[in-house]
Amino acid sequence: MIRFGREAFQRGRYQDAKQFFRQAIEADRTNSKAWLYYDRSVIFALAEKVEQGSGLLAPGRSLTTSGATVPDLQVEQTAAPLMPLAEEGEEEEVEEEEGC
Repeated sequence: MIRFGREAFQRGRYQDAKQFFRQAIEADRTNSKAWLYYDRSVIFALAEKVEQGSGLLAPGRSLTTSGATVPDLQVEQTAAPLMPLAEEGEEEEVEEEEGC
């Protein structure tokens, strides 16, 4: 079943792939590879549905217009400053606070 599911997934037939992986999971619930592929096929099948019905994301707007972006969409980016990570074997210095 996993082989058939992978073939369907590679061909972009995510609903079929999902069914094959579900059958593989029902046969062996501990098969982590079947679970991994099942999860991926569920996500890709959902993404395909969203692409077909773009009204799910932005009602009244088309997201697949010839290279144009969605107007009036502003994303505010407030990123925290990055802090360097301590290298392996190197410990961070911790300031001791004064007690009461």
